[in-house]
Amino acid sequence: MPQPTCVICRQAILEGAVELDRRACEMCAFRTGVVVVPPPRRRVAPCTRCHHTKLIRVIPRELSVAPGLDANEPTYGPMFATYELRRFEGVVQSVQARNGFGVFEAYICKSCGFVEWYCQDPEEIPIGPEYMTEEITTDGPTAYR
Repeated sequence: MPQPTCVICRQAILEGAVELDRRACEMCAFRTGVVVVPPPRRRVAPCTRCHHTKLIRVIPRELSVAPGLDANEPTYGPMFATYELRRFEGVVQSVQARNGFGVFEAYICKSCGFVEWYCQDPEEIPIGPEYMTEEITTDGPTAYR
């Protein structure tokens, strides 16, 4: 069996490494924000708007510049619903693009361009004004999921 290679830099990936799941070597994954794609949240079905059967599933990425790093070296990571707050000696540190809760995924119809958004692990999203989140309870029937 041929040695697996990184889909970004084309260098060999060590056998048994977690990088095989994302098909990128560790350095390329770090530089580009590529992560192991989580299982899909949406059921397999045609576009809810035009019923076309071809969709693109994407894990959107954020781009930021980490404090203290060279401004020419951006940081990428998956897009999250909210971000982890870190404190050091009582001082809140800047939010980091790679440390969040609720990874977003989107489904894009190849025909009409309609986009459906879903969130991985919504139960892990912290609630509070410091996270810019709130839980809302609606009246109506219970969830059918």
